[in-house]
Amino acid sequence: MSILVIEHSAISRANRLGTALTRYGHRLDTRRMHLGDPLPESMDGYDGLIIMGSPERINDASVAHVASEQALACDAHDRNLAVLGICFGAQVLATALGGTVGALEDGVRIGVHRVTQTTAGHDDAVLSGLPWAMDCYHWNHDVATSLPEDAVLLATGPAGDSQIWRLGVRTYAVQFHPEMSPATIDVIIAEDRPDLEEAKRRGEDVHHEVAEAWPTYERLTDRLMSNIALLLMPLDQRMLDSVRELRH
Repeated sequence: MSILVIEHSAISRANRLGTALTRYGHRLDTRRMHLGDPLPESMDGYDGLIIMGSPERINDASVAHVASEQALACDAHDRNLAVLGICFGAQVLATALGGTVGALEDGVRIGVHRVTQTTAGHDDAVLSGLPWAMDCYHWNHDVATSLPEDAVLLATGPAGDSQIWRLGVRTYAVQFHPEMSPATIDVIIAEDRPDLEEAKRRGEDVHHEVAEAWPTYERLTDRLMSNIALLLMPLDQRMLDSVRELRH
């Protein structure tokens, strides 16, 4: 079986996360919403779900694919499959599972901002090996304003907003962008001048702070993505399936 990966733009792809997953032996079935790929009706035949970021906004009623992604997120969570949402994907998970999403109080957040673990985050296996606080890449208007019932807050942003949370043991949401590199951010800078104007930021300043943070960010997010590949995603189940196929 494979992991279903949902992407929404040529920029917000799985990128380094996809590379890490395949390096550890995972198979990915990537559906690109911006290219018109269809989504499956259920999680039958999959053993994990990843929903990536998007230039769209979760509360925009014109974004037609949100309801289908929310249904898949509920299906995957109910089956106790591994589920990961990043940025827009984290907001899909929040709204699908009973939380709410709204605009950041200070407006669009761009560039490098600090994310701090909670006590629960410091004890979480998927975050093992990460420091209490780390500077992370951000580019978002919205955030989960309330989490699903029984969700555990694992890390917060500079305004105390939710940055990482977990529901159960296999559903994780990450609001910042661990998968991005400076080159990815540079593309967004070139294409997203209205966001920069709203945030009162200069593209060259964002470029420099992202590049300066990169050596440490690459090392720490590589560790996070290895944890996702080894501890969250069900490689053990895929190996069992491979053994069954060989026997037949």
